[in-house]
Amino acid sequence: MKRTTRARSARLPATRSKPLHEPPLIRKDIEGGPLSRELVSIQIVRLADFIERSGRLAYGRHTGFSDFEWRVFIWVCETPPVSINELSALVHRGAGQVSRTVQKLVSAGLLHRANRAGGPTVSITPTRLGLTLYGPLVTIARERNVEIVAGLSADELRVLDKCVAQMIRNALAMLAREQKGQSADE
Repeated sequence: MKRTTRARSARLPATRSKPLHEPPLIRKDIEGGPLSRELVSIQIVRLADFIERSGRLAYGRHTGFSDFEWRVFIWVCETPPVSINELSALVHRGAGQVSRTVQKLVSAGLLHRANRAGGPTVSITPTRLGLTLYGPLVTIARERNVEIVAGLSADELRVLDKCVAQMIRNALAMLAREQKGQSADE
């Protein structure tokens, strides 16, 4: 039997049977800490993160696009026509990065970029080839949606829809208040 120093003996009882480094009771990468399990806002962000990460892999595998390229492509197909500034706001990136990505997708024949009448902005729309590629992405999105809500009943989905709609209204009110520099109690 190995002899321990006095300091170590004082910290660890001689009869300790558990290993020094016990595995955590939770998986931090999936469950987070106590606050992550308490706050609905964090739970929703985590859920969205997992969906986003798996989507990035699925859509990237299907299209060969980078994460950012397919996000730009999807937004243009979903909301045509769109300007660079509008698209920048939708994807939360700078106009320069968005413009470079749009140009790459234009060069690939997937998007069309034209000057808007009466101003310096451009109008970005999907091409016929772009819409051909977009169709299967919609199918993948619908299949992924079925998978993500598996196990929820029709009644639970109706309640979820109502809850999400209310939380979106609440979040929009919070955003408007924060943009004005106000706190919740003002």
